[in-house]
Amino acid sequence: MTDITATDSTWVPMLHLPEMAELRRRRRTVTNTLGLVTIALFASFLVGFIVFPDQLGSLSLLGIPLSLWVVFSQFAGTWVLVFAYFRLSRTYIQPAVDDAVRAVTANRVVTEEDKERAV
Repeated sequence: MTDITATDSTWVPMLHLPEMAELRRRRRTVTNTLGLVTIALFASFLVGFIVFPDQLGSLSLLGIPLSLWVVFSQFAGTWVLVFAYFRLSRTYIQPAVDDAVRAVTANRVVTEEDKERAV
């Protein structure tokens, strides 16, 4: 989290809104979960090629070496993770964003500087 200085006093009340806390929690949940899945997917790829190199090179499925299937699974897994991120962004994070925007707008204090900019 970034440091907040005295000049950022406008943002301090916004950061303490429950809607902002919920937005941060949801974003953290999605990124941590998908990050862990990504690490597990990559680790399984490495373990497969480190522990079973002979089997991956000699076995084949439908005439295609098992090593190519493993590489393809990494490619496909990446796109599944991208799809999951976009889907969760739209269905899980976006409602929290909307709530946070409404809360920030409703709790906004109009300063003299804002009034001058509006003119």
